[in-house]
Amino acid sequence: MLQNLTRLRANIRNEKGFTLIEMAIVLIIIGIIIGAVVKGKDVIKSAEQKRLYSSFIREWQTVYNNYYDRTGWILGDLNTATNTGGTRDGYCSGANEGNLNSQLSNVGLNPPAQGPTGLTNVRTYTDNNGIQHRLTLLFLYNPNLGNYMRVTSTNGFPIDMGLSWDRIIDGSADGTTGDLQYDSDATPAATQDAWPSASVASPAISCIYVMLDF
Repeated sequence: MLQNLTRLRANIRNEKGFTLIEMAIVLIIIGIIIGAVVKGKDVIKSAEQKRLYSSFIREWQTVYNNYYDRTGWILGDLNTATNTGGTRDGYCSGANEGNLNSQLSNVGLNPPAQGPTGLTNVRTYTDNNGIQHRLTLLFLYNPNLGNYMRVTSTNGFPIDMGLSWDRIIDGSADGTTGDLQYDSDATPAATQDAWPSASVASPAISCIYVMLDF
């Protein structure tokens, strides 16, 4: 028994813990793994933002231009199914989704695809802060902006999405000017508002304006 105890003590003395170098290597590996996960999430989110821009904003811009090319009329000039029945003045009137779809279909154009809500002018999005948004697009006119698309959200327009779309459309994130502008209080002016930090919750009535060609 004494002999076994001596062997046990010898084994304990021979056991070695991690050296500082080994611990440093482990920490570096953990850091690389965490960085890769975070980067991967950023890449996925960026791809989602670009996809939503192409299938939503860009798609509505395209059908708006195609409608004008085919008819010489402004899509949504009148809030009717045929864009007739009143005096067209060349200004978008805030036509509802059903009438916009009908105006397009009546001249042989397909409206954009329906989103998860079953509506062509509504999409859903979850921002970097985990807040869910219901994005609604409307065609409007304002003397300061001309004809434009306004996109609102149920929880304030998602800043990370707006920054991404602004870079796509204007090449830089400047909410005050350009073809995409950010408005914190939904009151169109000659110039709009600077983008807040993406980590900050946007005011509930905030929105973006996307300028139209005519």
